[in-house]
Amino acid sequence: MSAVDVVIRETDDLAAVRELGLRSGLDDSEREGEDILAAWAAWAGDVLVGAIVLERRDEMDSVNWMAVDDGWRRKGIASRLYAALEAEACRRGMRRLFVTARNPAFFIAQGYTAVSPGAQADSLLGDCPACEQYDRTCFPQALTKTIDDPGSPGGA
Repeated sequence: MSAVDVVIRETDDLAAVRELGLRSGLDDSEREGEDILAAWAAWAGDVLVGAIVLERRDEMDSVNWMAVDDGWRRKGIASRLYAALEAEACRRGMRRLFVTARNPAFFIAQGYTAVSPGAQADSLLGDCPACEQYDRTCFPQALTKTIDDPGSPGGA
């Protein structure tokens, strides 16, 4: 099966999304005030190969739990998942998205920029600075993007 055959659809199986995220190295720490708004899964047949979640946390609309299985990376699946999320954010009237990015290059390519130091950046990074991986094997960045036109890198 090729990446072209991978189907992206909304999902409510957050346990499977979480499991994929953990296998992909995402952090499992919970933060208060998270409200899951929507989630998407990428399926290769009956195998979950990617996922992404749109949530609201501390009054910020955020991308979370974005993960693609190791064997399926670099095939455009993350871009397709992100496009579904951004289109939904636009449909809901959201005009700004935030992310705590372990892979900032992907989000920067989507038009994200660094969040200025302060309360928003602190909220997005959460407990990251206290993690043993921080600035050793993990270099997370708090990023944001203004969205005006769904699916186009950089917004409008």
